[in-house]
Amino acid sequence: MVEVAEIAARSFETVWLSDQLQSRGVAVLLGAIAARTGAGVGTAVTFPFGRNPLEMASSMATLAEFMPEGRRVSMGIGTGGGLVSALMSLQNPIERVAEFIAMCRLLWQGDAIRMGDYPQICAGLGLREDARASFSWTSKPDVRVVVAGAGPKVLEMAGELADGVICASNFPAHSLAAFRSGQFDAVSNLDSLDRGRQRSQRGQFTRIYGVNLSVSADRDSACAAARRQATLIVSQQPPENLHRVGFEPSDYAATRAALKAGDGVDAAADLLPQEVADQLVVSGTPGDCIEALAELLEYAEDAGFTEAYIGAPVGPDPREAVELLTSQVLPELR
Repeated sequence: MVEVAEIAARSFETVWLSDQLQSRGVAVLLGAIAARTGAGVGTAVTFPFGRNPLEMASSMATLAEFMPEGRRVSMGIGTGGGLVSALMSLQNPIERVAEFIAMCRLLWQGDAIRMGDYPQICAGLGLREDARASFSWTSKPDVRVVVAGAGPKVLEMAGELADGVICASNFPAHSLAAFRSGQFDAVSNLDSLDRGRQRSQRGQFTRIYGVNLSVSADRDSACAAARRQATLIVSQQPPENLHRVGFEPSDYAATRAALKAGDGVDAAADLLPQEVADQLVVSGTPGDCIEALAELLEYAEDAGFTEAYIGAPVGPDPREAVELLTSQVLPELR
């Protein structure tokens, strides 16, 4: 993974890693990537459940010490996806994210925090209400907080409290399907983001568009990885969210039924039509991806996004995928 990140750093400003509890330690890997590449690093995304904000704030501040001029650390945070909710109950997720952000910011400023001032996290982690903590070793590290989400409440909170927002193309409301259907403005909930911004005391704000993509010289393998990623989305999204951007129940009913029957993600993905996956995840050979990626990025720019990243699954072979992205795909987009 570090070697793949070194390839990515030739063309990308930031290397992001997901944080899912069941993968390798994200902070350790980001430290290695930061030290080896000089690229900016970020979590895409972490979450407040099962995560101690003292530990995460310390990790982010430490990573910031590795950053060369012109690069920064981004703490992407969300309410927790399917893999997280499969392990624990996600109680009051938006409030937990808000408290997590507030705790981290004060710690980065060098202030002492009282655990009882953050009741959701205090209760969830079993912290002592009267306990206090502070960092004496860091001074206002350059850590950008960006919130990932698609719902109106989480986007409004992001607009008020964060430095930016992540909207990913694999979520129906922010997908290629939403853009092509002409429904993006109606379903994206970015009006809620704007309401939050009106209350914010933070100046600069970045709108980041995450492009879920799968590229390979082997088109079939790339498309299969994309269908697997899309399966995780259509199996978790309420039918009304899918319908609003043009999907019909017949498009994904067999896939959802297979998962419910316990057939596994791979078997369920085989039942998802490729044209459905293509609306959520860009996939194929480099030539296939260039055209679709250019279309999607143009839509995103017109919608006000100022930054973009390429995310999961990237490709069936991450090393091959990143090499193709840096050598064949990105040069055609510049």
